[in-house]
Amino acid sequence: MVLIRRKKEVKKAMLKATWDLRSVLSIHILRLVAGILVVRLIYPLFFTASSFIIELTDRLIVLALVVWKVRDTQGSWRELGLSPRNWGANVMKGLAGGVALLLVSLYSERLYTTLLLVEPTQHPLVAQVQAAISWEQLIIPLFLAGIAAPVTEEMLYRLFTFLPLKDRWGLWGGALASASIFALFHFNAYWLVEMIIVGIGFALLYYWTGSLLTAITAHSFINTSKIIMMYLGVPLVQ
Repeated sequence: MVLIRRKKEVKKAMLKATWDLRSVLSIHILRLVAGILVVRLIYPLFFTASSFIIELTDRLIVLALVVWKVRDTQGSWRELGLSPRNWGANVMKGLAGGVALLLVSLYSERLYTTLLLVEPTQHPLVAQVQAAISWEQLIIPLFLAGIAAPVTEEMLYRLFTFLPLKDRWGLWGGALASASIFALFHFNAYWLVEMIIVGIGFALLYYWTGSLLTAITAHSFINTSKIIMMYLGVPLVQ
């Protein structure tokens, strides 16, 4: 009983934000402002930025802002779930969660197409994957969608956004609110409901395992699986 109580106390002490909701709002605004400033004003002075450069720039801005604010508020990466401890078990949990959430994602896409009779807006990465004629041409899409996006988005929407929302409104309120922000910032109404559901799944994986690696792994598995399916001609919607 003592050991169980101690584990609960340790878990409660972990995954607690050292920043407030005003910091969350400011970081999201700074991300947009910095992105516009760099991509629209600075880059054109020197070169025409490709979609890869634009996407990578956004990921680096997100990473820099989150790391800066966590350090500024003296947050502990270990207590926030970024630790190599039990990484193997957390990766396996992430893969299991990724499989379940991938099925939810695919089913919801087909449901939207059938009921709403609409097709999703094509993302530049999707067009690049569909035009690929060799595995080498998948390197950039796999890097952006399978590594860069899962790492930076889980740090921003789960670690940085979900935690203070959870502290304010509880587990489910925080999961729903952070998932809604996650969905809205993808600026695509077609994916809204699906991304909210999947975003809630990522938040729960993060909270229940106490490791952000679990959510990153699940996110990476979903994105990577969809890229491979598109390349192989497996329909995501029917």
